[in-house]
Amino acid sequence: MDDQNMTTVSEALDQVTGVRSFGYERQEQYIIRGYAANAQYNGVPQQEGSDKASSNTDDLAFFDRIEVLRGPSGLLTGSGEPGGTINYVRKRPTDVLAIAGLASLGSWDRYRGEIDVGGPVTASGNLRARIVGVYQDEDKYYDVGFNKDRGIYGVVEYDLTPRTTIGVSGIYSQRKFINSFGLPLYDDNSVPARGSFTGSDATSRQRSRELFVDLSHDFGGDWSFKAAYSLRCLDYGGYSVFPGDAIDRETGLVPSLSAGRVEQETKWHSFDAHVTGPLHLFGRTHDLTFGVNRSRYDFIGGTKFVNPGAWDVLNDHDLSAIIDENITYRYETVTAQTGFYGSARIRLADPLTIVLGGRLTNFKIKDRDVVPEVTPWIDSSAKSSGRFTPYAGVVLDVTDQLTLYASYTDTFVPQTAQDVNNRTLAPRVGWQMETGVKGSFFNDALNASVALFRIHDSNRAIVDEVNVGCGGTIDGTCSRAAGKVRSQGVEVDIGGSPLPGWDITLGYTYNQQKYLSDTDPTNVGQRFLPAQSPEQMFKLWTQFDLGKAGVQGWASGLNLGAGVQAQSNMYTDLIRQNAYAIVNAKAGYRVSENWDLSLVVNNLFDRTYLRIPGYAIFYNIYGEPRNFRLTLRGKI
Repeated sequence: MDDQNMTTVSEALDQVTGVRSFGYERQEQYIIRGYAANAQYNGVPQQEGSDKASSNTDDLAFFDRIEVLRGPSGLLTGSGEPGGTINYVRKRPTDVLAIAGLASLGSWDRYRGEIDVGGPVTASGNLRARIVGVYQDEDKYYDVGFNKDRGIYGVVEYDLTPRTTIGVSGIYSQRKFINSFGLPLYDDNSVPARGSFTGSDATSRQRSRELFVDLSHDFGGDWSFKAAYSLRCLDYGGYSVFPGDAIDRETGLVPSLSAGRVEQETKWHSFDAHVTGPLHLFGRTHDLTFGVNRSRYDFIGGTKFVNPGAWDVLNDHDLSAIIDENITYRYETVTAQTGFYGSARIRLADPLTIVLGGRLTNFKIKDRDVVPEVTPWIDSSAKSSGRFTPYAGVVLDVTDQLTLYASYTDTFVPQTAQDVNNRTLAPRVGWQMETGVKGSFFNDALNASVALFRIHDSNRAIVDEVNVGCGGTIDGTCSRAAGKVRSQGVEVDIGGSPLPGWDITLGYTYNQQKYLSDTDPTNVGQRFLPAQSPEQMFKLWTQFDLGKAGVQGWASGLNLGAGVQAQSNMYTDLIRQNAYAIVNAKAGYRVSENWDLSLVVNNLFDRTYLRIPGYAIFYNIYGEPRNFRLTLRGKI
């Protein structure tokens, strides 16, 4: 993340093998094996109530790392997506005093500053703290757009005893921006120019707050206990604008316009407690884990849209006279889940391990109107009681460097998405099988893996391209249930440092998704969601540090990097984006032991492409033109 001067979660995850961001800027969900990923924060599963399962609006400066598990994680998350899970790991206090910061500037008047201070508070070091602050302003490559971020993160750890530690952390951030939902098409199915914008020039606002508490205890004998609780709150107030149809090429007008105000209040409560340790039996050591977690998602949303008639959406962005901010309807949805889980790694022989696990889950949803008056709660049919999710796997160490594995798991996902009639879609059900090989080479300096997978999934919620205007959603979209879908493919992942000073990460993904059955018989046998996931992705980033390679003199401070992100075609019924490749490059110089200067150029050859092809009235989102970021980093 530091090597490429990344600042957003989407920038980081777009570099990970098999992961692709999809959606509007800073509202992205992350797709793994064709499915929106599950989310965890410091290992605690977060219950989601929308298709933005893995969406994260926090600044990248608050994270120590982001971990990605490809494959189902229902053992921990219960009603989890089958594609994979993203674990957002926050920064923790350091054992010694450390001060770091950066200042950067870039294309489109982009300015950013960070400060990160951490270390022991007491002489004994049993009390530690860390604080991170972020400031960023930027305009956009398209008309009107801008983004302003402010955020602060703090964490404190205290050793209650030599074996017991408690941690408390919190985040407060706010963001001001102009909403962009992509571009409508012209009536000849062509896309407006890359710098175009449709929408309101009114400022939208978002505020995020988070509290996280965790307790860990070492019982001895390698047995340990950990419990954690998090509360995340996200408040949003913004403006949404959608044309009623494509733009008339001759007049530049759309026949109608939906323009309005959207307000949302979202709270996530998440709790997890588990104990883990070894069991010595039959002359071998086996690993056991038992735990319980509970999560709750509380969402209150409302919208007020008006239609002023025909409009010049590409040139007239002042909608203040027509947008009615008096929201007269709001509804509340509460999604709650409780689960008990356990797993065992049983070593049958020195090279052979069996992994068995299961989870018992209770899941329910209820909703009500809260404006203009509070109505009684209504329980949704999208619920489950005592649902058992099994997991089984086998691991075989062929040599000291190579390991074979295979696994099977059931999946089920009660949904909150609603159709045009405001009815919750039926739960999804399915399964996944996976097998592969993992290897470690050059004295563990280079790791590689190959995985084959197949997923069956039924009743999955997808965007209803025909119906727009469902209440409470930022983008106004409704959903419909797909039939049975199969995803299958292969992933290749290579990463490490095969030579001193040379770092490399390489990933290739082939994922074929198609309908096996559907309520629309014309879909059977067709590619599923071709506008969301390409069938093939290739990602490469390599960097060479001359000093670490043994070069002496002034050149020892140089480090050079380059990368490629390539993918196959994506399309909708109206528009197609052919295969493309984007090249990024970096030149850095270590000024001294504590100071580093780097220049990153993204989309080096200024390729014009649609990151997300869309429909007549929304999506059709361009990738960014060539741009640069110059960053100075310092530390003490």
